[in-house]
Amino acid sequence: MSNTNMKMKNLVEISSMVAESTDFFEIKDNIIEKMLEVVYPRKACVNLFYNNDYNHAYLVCSNTLEYIKETFVGDEIRGVKFNFYEDYPEYIHEAVEEKKIVYVKNIFEDERAKVEIELARQEGYIGRIVFPLIYNKQVLGFMTCFLSEGDYLNDEDIDFVASIASLIALSIEITAQNKQKNFVIDKLRNALELISEATKRLYLNKNIDEFLVHLSDIAKKTTNSEDAVILIDNNGSKNKVFRSYCRLDERDENVQKIIQYLLAKEVNGLYVNETELDKDMNIVGNSYIFYKLTNEDEHMGVILCQDGKKYTDDDLNILSILSKQVIIAMQLYGYNEQNLKHKLIAKELNILNKQQKLIMDESRMDCNDEKELQFYHKPATVVGGDFYYAHRIDENRVAYIIADVMGHGIVANYMVAMIKGTFKTLCYQFKTPGEIATYLNKILYDEFDKMGVFATALINVLDTNENILSVSNAGHYSPIIIDKDGDIIESLNCKKGIPIGVLPDGEYHSNTFSIKDYPMVFMFTDGTLEIKDAQKEEYGLERLKNFVKNNYKNNRKKIVENLKKEIEEFSGSDNFEDDILILMLKNK
Repeated sequence: MSNTNMKMKNLVEISSMVAESTDFFEIKDNIIEKMLEVVYPRKACVNLFYNNDYNHAYLVCSNTLEYIKETFVGDEIRGVKFNFYEDYPEYIHEAVEEKKIVYVKNIFEDERAKVEIELARQEGYIGRIVFPLIYNKQVLGFMTCFLSEGDYLNDEDIDFVASIASLIALSIEITAQNKQKNFVIDKLRNALELISEATKRLYLNKNIDEFLVHLSDIAKKTTNSEDAVILIDNNGSKNKVFRSYCRLDERDENVQKIIQYLLAKEVNGLYVNETELDKDMNIVGNSYIFYKLTNEDEHMGVILCQDGKKYTDDDLNILSILSKQVIIAMQLYGYNEQNLKHKLIAKELNILNKQQKLIMDESRMDCNDEKELQFYHKPATVVGGDFYYAHRIDENRVAYIIADVMGHGIVANYMVAMIKGTFKTLCYQFKTPGEIATYLNKILYDEFDKMGVFATALINVLDTNENILSVSNAGHYSPIIIDKDGDIIESLNCKKGIPIGVLPDGEYHSNTFSIKDYPMVFMFTDGTLEIKDAQKEEYGLERLKNFVKNNYKNNRKKIVENLKKEIEEFSGSDNFEDDILILMLKNK
C-alpha cells in the first residue's frame, strides 16, 4: 500500500475515532500514534490551553520526548502545566498568536529556538513543526512534531498533519460541549460521522466527484439548508459545480461570478441571515453561509449553503471542518494519481535501468594479458543518457564506445539501445572507428532528428595483439592519456568531429597510436566536469587531469573510491545534476 493510501486510510480511522468519542483524553494518544504511522517524525505532542488562559499550556500527550516524560509527570488528566511564555520558544508563540503553521527545520540555526537548544541536544532532534489547534477562530492549543536528522515533512505530510490538527481541535470542542449536554454536540458529531463515511468512500472507491457531491450533501443537512454547493476553481476542476443529488456535469451560468464575489471578501467564511448582497448579484436566497477552500495562500473555491432557517457560529465551524476535508482529500487524491503514474513510469525505468546496467557490466573485460577495460557509472536519474559498451570482434580486436546522449529517461535509453545495436553490427562491417562513426551517424540521423536529441561519443578499436588503439571523436572530450612517467600526453588530443545526429552527412576520422607505454587511457562524460561547489565553481578538466595523474596506478576499486570521495568533498553532496561515467583502459 502506498504512503498516500496509508494516509487516507489513517485519516478515515482518526475521523471515526473522533466521531465515536465524547472524550478527547481517551483517544488523544491513539490519534497521535495513527498519525505517526504515516509521517516521518517519530514523536509528537499536544499542548492545550484551558479557559482562554494563554499564560499556561498543558502537555497532554504521552507520545512525546523521553526527557519531558521523565522530568514532568502530570498527576491529573489536564496534563503537565508549563508557563507558555517562559518555557516555550518564540516560534511557538508566533504559531499560536498568528494562528499559522511554523516549520523550524534546524533548531540550532534559528534564533527563535535558542531556549530549547539544550533540550534538542538531549533528545536528539534538530527540527520542529507547530500546528495550532483552532476551533471557531480560537486557538485551543497546539501540536508539535519533532524531526530527527534525516526526517522531513513534505507538503503532502504537512497537509495531512494539518487535517489531523483540525480533527483534534474538533475532538477537544466535542469534549467541552459534551459537558453542557446541548444539541450542538449532536450536530458536530453527526457532521463528523458523515465526513468520516465520505472519506472512507473516497479511500475505497477513489472517486473524487462522488466525494464532493457527498460533502455538499453533508453541508446541506448539517446546516439545515435548502441547497448546498461546492464550487471548485482550480486547474482541471475549474468552474465545476457539485450540488446535492445533482448530475456531475451540471453548471451554473453565474459560477465564476459567485466565486469571485465570495473570494473577494476578506474573511474566510461568514453567514448572513438576511440578504445583504447586491440585488443584481442574484446568487442567493433569503440567507446564506459560505467558507473558503484555502490551501496556504491559494483559494481553490468555496462551500456555499443557501436558505437555512437561521445560521450560527456552529454552522460556520462545521463548514470550516468540511473545507479542510475537501482540501486534504483533493490533495491526497491528486497525490495518489501522481503516485500511480510515477509508479508505472518508475517500473518501466527500472526495467530499462537493469537492461542498461547489464549492458555495461558485460563490458568489463580483460583485453589481453596487460590491459583491461573498467568503468564507473552513476546516473543522475533512474535511467541516464551516458553509457559504455564493449564488444570483442575477434581474438585480436575489441571495439568499444563511450557516449553521452542528451537528456535522461525513456527517450535517452531508447537512443542508447539504438546506438548499442547499430554499433555492434557496424563493428563487423568496418575496421576503423572513423568508418563506424560515419555510418552510425548516417543510419541513426533520422531517428535522432525526429526525437530532437544528439549524442557525443568516443568510438574505439583496440588491436589487442599489438596494443594499438584507434579512436574516433564525435563531439566528445578527448581522452586523458598518461605515460609511464605519470605525465599527461597532450599531443594525442583526438581530432573532434560533430556529435552524432546533428548533420546527416557528418564524416569522422580515426586517431591511431600505440598504448604500450601508456598505463592509462582515461575517458569520461561531462557530468564529472560540471559538478559545482558551494560557490558554483565547476570541478573542471584540470582537476580531473590531476586526479588521473594521482590515481592511475591504483586498481579500479581504489580509483572509484577516491573519485567519489574527491567529488563529494568538492561539492558537499553525493547527488549530482548530470550522469557520471568514467572509462579506463588501464594496465592490470
